[in-house]
Amino acid sequence: MTARRKDAHLLSLTALVAALLAAPAGAAPASGGPPASLAAVSDDLARAVGPPAEGRRGLVLAVEARARQLQGPLETTLADALARQGYAVTPARGSGDPEAAARAGGQDWLLRVQAGLVPGRRELALVGEFIPAWESFFLQRRPGARARPPRLVQARGPADPETLLLGREERPPGAPAIRLVPLGRIAGRVLALAVGDAGEGPAIAAATPGAVLLLSAAGAELARREPDRSGWRAVRDPAAVLSVGDFGGGRLAVQWAGAPRGEVLDRSGDRLEVVAALSAAPLCAAEGVRLFGQFAPGKGLLLDQLALAVDPDSRPRSDRELYGVSAAPHGGPIAFAALDSSLRLELLGPDLSPAGPALPGVGVGFALADLDGDGMAEVVASSPSATGPDRIRVIAPRVERSLLFESPPLEGAVLAAAGGDLTGDGVDDAVVAVVSRQGEGEVSDLLLLTSDPRELR
Repeated sequence: MTARRKDAHLLSLTALVAALLAAPAGAAPASGGPPASLAAVSDDLARAVGPPAEGRRGLVLAVEARARQLQGPLETTLADALARQGYAVTPARGSGDPEAAARAGGQDWLLRVQAGLVPGRRELALVGEFIPAWESFFLQRRPGARARPPRLVQARGPADPETLLLGREERPPGAPAIRLVPLGRIAGRVLALAVGDAGEGPAIAAATPGAVLLLSAAGAELARREPDRSGWRAVRDPAAVLSVGDFGGGRLAVQWAGAPRGEVLDRSGDRLEVVAALSAAPLCAAEGVRLFGQFAPGKGLLLDQLALAVDPDSRPRSDRELYGVSAAPHGGPIAFAALDSSLRLELLGPDLSPAGPALPGVGVGFALADLDGDGMAEVVASSPSATGPDRIRVIAPRVERSLLFESPPLEGAVLAAAGGDLTGDGVDDAVVAVVSRQGEGEVSDLLLLTSDPRELR
């Protein structure tokens, strides 16, 4: 792997898309076949259509995809899947009415399919209308009458990286590669952020010294909990850890520094209810994994203690103390990162083994997020300097030219960040909290860092 791995990989992905678009109908990609998940969802839709009825095999296939580069490959895989069901498939051509064209061409059926990525999930969805196109007995008296009612068919399934690449909408010409989008403002200092599916799609969780909030992907408050602080120990600086994932009875877990235990929360209307206690701090969570640790006694820092389960026998790996720990939302070679008090970011693999050289000079507001969808998480981080205006930076680990993005100066300090797909394009975004003074208190402005083409306009 060369030092310029990421640039080369992006070029190769661009070439793959170009090759798929240039291929004639029915041609397979150079790898020998279509993306596996694209083929699987196409097979599912073809099975939902079923074999030809009454020997009527002629079928016009009209595919409309939100992403232009998805349309050609999907048309090819659907045509192959329908052919295996027994149909003679003709792709729709031209800009006219495909149903009128199917009738004029003497076809038996029209299958009109709409396709796109499911918002907030790494899934591809196909919805089709299966329409009879042969001449109806009543056609002379009622123009447009169909021989029988049309039938709706649908299929959806997980999208692999190749399908996510094809299904992603294109960036508008001249648009920046990454954009910061304001989401909203929270009263007080945000100590921790988390992004994930809290049970009803993508959401943001935020912990302040006095509350934990569940927010929509657009930043609107959905529910909150204000904890009972009796029995808490005093700490030098307020701190919290927060995770969204599968914690048994709830999908949100939190612990404040000084609190005797962590809490698993579940939403009930506009409230977050405690459904279980945790004897370890829920440091972070991602697809299929959760990481636990402990706060240092009397401090807002964490012990260097990382465990993939609540383990009473777990011991610190060293005598270091940590500012925070982050997980890549969808795993990968760099699955976790831990920032110590010297602002040195340790990169870890899925088994917590080293995943590359540590990154020096990473600010305390940081997260892992695969912003370009290439399977390797980037580091979204604040400035390491305690003086001067803060900035949000995107750093590509293990790459020579590692600084991919740097924001203009910000009014405030970035103290928390989290990664996850909030816009629904199948590629990670990041949320950062910028804390500033407002009158007699503090406020936190939430910003979305995204490469979703729909947000770049």
